[in-house]
Amino acid sequence: MRGRWLLATGLSLVLGMAAAADRAPMTQPEVVATYPHDRDAFTQGLVFHGEQLLESTGQRGRSELRWVDLASGRVERRIPLSPRLFGEGLAITADHRLVQLTWQAGRALVWSRHGRLLNQWSYRGEGWGLTFDGQALIRSDGSETLTWHETEDFTPIRRLRVTDGGQPVRRLNELEWVRGHLLANVWQTRRIAIIAPESGRVVEWLDLSHLDANTPAHPGSTLNGIAWLETPQRLFVTGKRWGTLYEIEVPTRLRRPERAPQGMP
Repeated sequence: MRGRWLLATGLSLVLGMAAAADRAPMTQPEVVATYPHDRDAFTQGLVFHGEQLLESTGQRGRSELRWVDLASGRVERRIPLSPRLFGEGLAITADHRLVQLTWQAGRALVWSRHGRLLNQWSYRGEGWGLTFDGQALIRSDGSETLTWHETEDFTPIRRLRVTDGGQPVRRLNELEWVRGHLLANVWQTRRIAIIAPESGRVVEWLDLSHLDANTPAHPGSTLNGIAWLETPQRLFVTGKRWGTLYEIEVPTRLRRPERAPQGMP
């Protein structure tokens, strides 16, 4: 019995060490520049349309779709959502439609680039983050699972479980597609996961604990907001009720040539 116990204990130790060794490395990007950001914005989605920054904000009765000037942080235009809706992730499709999630209403709002409501799609579960990979929309729901959706009617077409060292990575929130990789905020942390979309494995963590150090660390002020400007290659992050938008150093793996999106299984 003692021999079997020692064997089992040793095997568990070896497997635990192997899993730890397989975990993604952590890097801390440098801050390249800072810009003003509306401290009242409960940031849920952040995306560039060309060089125009758009933002989705949350909270019932305060949720909006916003057009924001990058340099000044000034909100140039805002469209309030129904008081019953809690705004969430935001993405832009290839034909320039803006798709904005809602948290628990199971409703995605489809806007024209000029802010005209075109359609509303329904979906099951919660809406947290949203991005577009060039072919499909990708949604997070606060779990470790990401769902790919058709861009014509939001039909789910693929699901992917995200892991690091074999363990699930839960509370995935705001998403951004960057040159063949998925970037995801993890709610209530100041970390961003860089995810391989074929396998769901986290290949690198971005540690952003050094940003906005004076903002209290609680759910109402967590890191949340990732925006990629393709030309030139620039990466921006902010948080809920943060007074600053940060441009951070682009990780080396994201500077590589973009891989074509994989066919959907």
